[in-house]
Amino acid sequence: MANGTTENQSAEVKTVSYEQMLELGHGLIIAKVPLTSLREQDINARIMKNEMQKQLTDNIRKRGQLESLPFCALVDGKIEIISGHHRIRSAKDSGVINEIYVILDVTGLTRSQIAAKQLAHNAISGFDDQSTLKEIVKLIDDVDDMLESYIGKDILGEPLAELEKLLSPTVEYDWKNIVFTFLPHQVKDLDKLVEALRSQQPDFIGACDIEQHKPFIDALAKYQEFANVKNTGAAIHAMIKGTEQLFDDLQFDDKQEWVQITSVLGSSAIPKEAAEIITMAIKKMIESGDVNAKSKWKAIELWAADYLGGN
Repeated sequence: MANGTTENQSAEVKTVSYEQMLELGHGLIIAKVPLTSLREQDINARIMKNEMQKQLTDNIRKRGQLESLPFCALVDGKIEIISGHHRIRSAKDSGVINEIYVILDVTGLTRSQIAAKQLAHNAISGFDDQSTLKEIVKLIDDVDDMLESYIGKDILGEPLAELEKLLSPTVEYDWKNIVFTFLPHQVKDLDKLVEALRSQQPDFIGACDIEQHKPFIDALAKYQEFANVKNTGAAIHAMIKGTEQLFDDLQFDDKQEWVQITSVLGSSAIPKEAAEIITMAIKKMIESGDVNAKSKWKAIELWAADYLGGN
């Protein structure tokens, strides 16, 4: 059931709408509300650190929705937030949500009642038993889950040692440092990089054009989502294995010099009609055994040799 109210504001008519999803009784409903219809209180005592707010935004962006319902009130044709300011703010900042579910009070609360409920919701949030909290933290065995929990170092205690094991290699593994750095075409920047890394002594430094940074990160993110891989190192390893498979398909031999075919043809594309003819010819050569399916490029070499030989 869709409900809506209309208000006049600065001689402009604005419609605040919501969709009632469930009747809870006593003037409370669960409603689906557009984020643009939600109004924050002018004064809110509950504050959140910037880094915690950012983590909350990242959590919502990853999940695609809120994991707990804010409490709001319908007052004078406006939907006001009573509890859940930071969750709603992060939902807006996430960029992946246009509307959310809220517990909505439609009884017409007074300003005094709203203030009382705002303080009460903040006050009854309770506190964590530190020993129990540490036991819960010990159950987390993934770095991303640890970051999502936003458990501070001041309360981690023993679990902090487990976090350090997750965040850094241990002596149980044979590991090397590899640094990927993207630079503009300036020698002085490369000199600065080498100087900065001198003390770290990485086993390998990869320096690339700064313009390649975004495509690299995008490709890495897409692969992590495609393969459901959270660990960046594991994703890069899988991408490397994919490249090795490509070399195997090409029968690449590092004992001889190879040249990109685009440098020979001067283009990476040809007309569709020409492609169809070439495809048919290569298929016929594979069927006759003149060309291996993994070395289709040899067809071009044979055609060129026949042409130069006058055949």
